[in-house]
Amino acid sequence: MAVAPSLIPLALVFAAIPVSLSLPFVLLHGIGNECSHQGTKNFTELLSDYSGVEGYCLEVGNGEWDSWFMPLEKQAGIICDKVKKMEELKEGYNIVGLSQGNLVGRGVVELCDGGPPVKNFISLGGPHAGIASVPLCGAAIFCRLADELIKSEIYSDYVQDHLAPSGYLKLPNAIPKYLEKCKFLPKLNNELPQVRNLTYKERFSSLQNLVLIMFEHDTVLVPKETSLFGYYSDGAFNSTIPAQQTKLYIEDWIGLKTLDKAGRVKYISVTGDHIKISNGDMRKYVIPYLQG
Repeated sequence: MAVAPSLIPLALVFAAIPVSLSLPFVLLHGIGNECSHQGTKNFTELLSDYSGVEGYCLEVGNGEWDSWFMPLEKQAGIICDKVKKMEELKEGYNIVGLSQGNLVGRGVVELCDGGPPVKNFISLGGPHAGIASVPLCGAAIFCRLADELIKSEIYSDYVQDHLAPSGYLKLPNAIPKYLEKCKFLPKLNNELPQVRNLTYKERFSSLQNLVLIMFEHDTVLVPKETSLFGYYSDGAFNSTIPAQQTKLYIEDWIGLKTLDKAGRVKYISVTGDHIKISNGDMRKYVIPYLQG
């Protein structure tokens, strides 16, 4: 006997409706940018429209200015405080990082005590293994100030405290000085044996997915392979080695090998210049990880 639709228990009707398991995402922009810029606003909205989930661009201080001149650990601390206060993120969230914003995001993953859990980390053009050249800036007043700092001793305490990209400048021919004086990336990548922190490794390796996207024609990151945790061999500027041949991976300093062996790292190469991702590649490589 057929059952009239009006007599079907309401609970069964709702049980038949798919429930979204998607989590909100936060977007962390790169150097020389800010959330109020139209391009960043459009990109955040596009990710939300394509994925159907809420997205939030989180700002650090004065945005464009502080992206250049605030130390990265302080930037990560500000974002840490923000995500802990957001009720929308309490069940967990995903991070989409653009360029330098990926290091801020990783600082949140590894260094943020008591924050909501980060599930998926989608990195577009992130300088994860460092850079051998400071990104080009331009002619604006803050660019002229940055240029003056760049011309001075990049590993001095003053520059490390006043120029954000100095915190991940890793000159292959000055590794001992980098390890001794660089204040952010050696800590983030657990490169210092005497202070290696297992908590950073545990937090990073707890990610459900780490999506690393490199842009094949990247002219900003030197080398571009840093987006995939690849880098120059110590002492060399003429050839790079993949992540799997670095000590960071082999000795599993931050859990990258652990994640990789579990099938949770996606190494992706797309055409285009620095963080210039096509709609097709965005739908293919980014959106699925925002949709759970």
